[in-house]
Amino acid sequence: MTDHAETVRAYYAAWLADDLDAVMALCTEDVVAVNVPIGPITGKPAVRKFFAKFQSRIRDKHYDVHRIIADDDGCVVEGVEHYVRDGRQVSLPYMSTFLFRDGLICEWRDYFDLKTLMDQLGLPLEGAQTPATTAARGA
Repeated sequence: MTDHAETVRAYYAAWLADDLDAVMALCTEDVVAVNVPIGPITGKPAVRKFFAKFQSRIRDKHYDVHRIIADDDGCVVEGVEHYVRDGRQVSLPYMSTFLFRDGLICEWRDYFDLKTLMDQLGLPLEGAQTPATTAARGA
């Protein structure tokens, strides 16, 4: 049996080293990456493009991984992701699930609170009402 916890540790190490080739080498060709509040990205080229864009806008990234729980089929990670984007510090609690096929990551899902992220970035949620909007509507 492949040690899925070790594969996930290698994934994080490669991501922290800005080594997208090593990240993608841990994935199947048809990998599916799902940012649960945002939606899925399918296939290595699309996932790599997303990661490259995300990576280009952040610095000083690190993770506080609280636990990794693995079994024969997958792995669950709980922690806090930290980085600076556009001069703003982000500390985002998350949980990720990883599924494997033939020892490679074939799917992962990142669960996080989108409002927490948007608040830290100083951005409104799409369709959210700001206090000024609410006041203007008489609510």
